[in-house]
Amino acid sequence: MRVLIAEDEKKTRSILVDMVRELGCETVEAATGYEAVKLVQEHRPDVLLLDGLLPEMHGFEVARFVRSLAPAYRPRIVIVTAVYKSQRYRSEAKHQFGVDHYLVKPVTKEAVQNALFGPESST
Repeated sequence: MRVLIAEDEKKTRSILVDMVRELGCETVEAATGYEAVKLVQEHRPDVLLLDGLLPEMHGFEVARFVRSLAPAYRPRIVIVTAVYKSQRYRSEAKHQFGVDHYLVKPVTKEAVQNALFGPESST
């Protein structure tokens, strides 16, 4: 499984990369929203772990863009955020942006594992 990790904070991105690799997945990394979009188009990852508040293009906007691509490409999309914590944001993420899972930082390895492999729509 290939996982795109889009996180602007290098330390947090490194932690997420380590967690995902320990779960046996290949990773692709982005530091900005535009970089994430470019990597999605090049690599077609199976799962996107997107920081909600990325530079240039927020993770929510990246999710919307990905959902507008060909219907045959339907990756699992996970928002990881420290800012957008309320139920309102979780609901909007699911219904307006097509997000499958919603995690609030700090995340645990178990939460990441569930987001990657668990049932849909844990928002």
